Amino acid sequence: MRVFRIDVYLIAADIPEEAALFFTDETGIPVTGPVIEVDVLMEVEEGGRKVMLKDLMNRELDSRNEWLRMGVPCELHWPFIIHKSGERQKA
Repeated sequence: MRVFRIDVYLIAADIPEEAALFFTDETGIPVTGPVIEVDVLMEVEEGGRKVMLKDLMNRELDSRNEWLRMGVPCELHWPFIIHKSGERQKA
């Protein structure tokens, strides 16, 4: 999975189109700006400390793997929001 920035959201998805569709479904807002890929090694503020995006992604994927191990159906590569910042994306 890769990370894409759409407005103030960082979304984990396999491809940019998937991230854009997920964004629209989750927020109800159409994607009007660019879908920008960001490095998974980028750090964001989470709970008062800096955390790499890959660590946040891995935490979610580990959780999904636990569901699968328990026999609960779960789509491992379904997109998800990793982080939402307060900064608006510049046009």
